[in-house]
Amino acid sequence: MTNNEQLAQWLYRLVEILRSQGNSTWRRLVQTVSGKTAVIELDGTQLQLWAQGDEPLQVSIESLTEPQPVHFCSDAETLRDIITGSVTLDAAVMSGKIYVRGDLPDLLGINQVVMGILADSAINLQLQRLWNDFDHLWFHPPSPPPCQSLDQQKPSCGYLINQIPADVLNIEVD
Repeated sequence: MTNNEQLAQWLYRLVEILRSQGNSTWRRLVQTVSGKTAVIELDGTQLQLWAQGDEPLQVSIESLTEPQPVHFCSDAETLRDIITGSVTLDAAVMSGKIYVRGDLPDLLGINQVVMGILADSAINLQLQRLWNDFDHLWFHPPSPPPCQSLDQQKPSCGYLINQIPADVLNIEVD
C-alpha cells in the first residue's frame, strides 16, 4: 500500500469513527468542512479532500499527481507529539511545525474539531487503535542520539552578556 493510500484509508477511518460517535465533535466537523475542499500534506504525501452534504456527510479523498498549494502541512513526528500530549496543537502551529492556511472561522472550527478528537481519544478505543496503527505503520525518521556531545551543545547562557560592549561592562559604579 502506498503512503497516499494508507493516509487516505486512515482519514476515511477517522471520519467513520467520528460519524459513529455522533457527538459534538462530529457535528462540528460536519459544520466546518461541508462544502469545502482542502489539500493536506504529511511527510511529503499530498491528498486532496472534499466534503459535501450535512447528513450524511460525503467525504472524498484523492491523491494528487501535481503538487498543489496546501491548507495543512506537517510531519508525523509532530502529530505523534500532539497525540501523546508532549506538544499542544497551538504550540505546534506557533513554532511552524504545523502549517495551516484558511479563513479564521474555518481555522477555529478545525481547531475545535481537533481538540474534540484529542479529548475523545482518551476514552474511545477505536481512536486509540487508529493512533496506534498510525504510530506503528507510518514512517519513523531516524532518531538522533539521545544526548549530543559537549562540543556540539551551545551554551544556554552568556549570549546576552556577549552582546554588551566591553566599555560598558568595564564601568565601575561607586
